[in-house]
Amino acid sequence: MVRKMFVLIAQFKIQEGHRDAVVAALVEDAGSSVSVEPGCYQFDVSQDESDPNTIYAYEIYADEDAFEAHTRTPHLAKWREASQDVIEARVIYRGSTIFPDDSKWKGG
Repeated sequence: MVRKMFVLIAQFKIQEGHRDAVVAALVEDAGSSVSVEPGCYQFDVSQDESDPNTIYAYEIYADEDAFEAHTRTPHLAKWREASQDVIEARVIYRGSTIFPDDSKWKGG
């Protein structure tokens, strides 16, 4: 049986004038996630080509339990605090991997 990893794709629209602080906290969250969370396999942060205040996060976890553990980390709490009042809109997609299969990821 091929295990499906948990995927979170998020899009955030940051209020004008708050981008730098929110992005810095998100980059810290991403870096800490992949370096200290054994269940976080990937955490990419990018910005929209035409609107630098629109940010995308692409996260892959070993499973939904690993993602739930991520939600209790101090680095995510710091990002939540930095972004809580300055996100104009957010869209969150939850899913699972299709390709590559589990053997291509760390611990696989």
